[in-house]
Amino acid sequence: MPELRSYFKCYEPRFIAWALVAALVTVLAAFVAKRFEPGSAPRLALAALEAVAMGTVVLGLVVRMRHLDELQRRIQFESLAVAFGVTGASIQGWGFFEKAGLPRFDWGLWGWPCMAVVWAVAFVFVKRRYE
Repeated sequence: MPELRSYFKCYEPRFIAWALVAALVTVLAAFVAKRFEPGSAPRLALAALEAVAMGTVVLGLVVRMRHLDELQRRIQFESLAVAFGVTGASIQGWGFFEKAGLPRFDWGLWGWPCMAVVWAVAFVFVKRRYE
């Protein structure tokens, strides 16, 4: 277990707490924004707040990943590359299906969770390759 924990040392409790707060801010801002007209200044400001909250999480993750050793970093980055590719292909592929007549899917809501799940699965497989 200590060996596996070293791969996740960049996800310290303080960072996890910040990510959860940012997610909560994003969800709350999205609900509050629905009370305003599309394109209105308050709705645009709340959208900017959501973007800043998620952006700080991404930047925080990049900074924390720099504290990993070379092998841990390589495993994380390969897992992220797989997640990025699979999620991007899924979003683009679904766009083709939408044009063909299937219903619209809200990737703005489900893109990050999809990427996180694919990253976790990819991490398991990539880590096994280096054991």
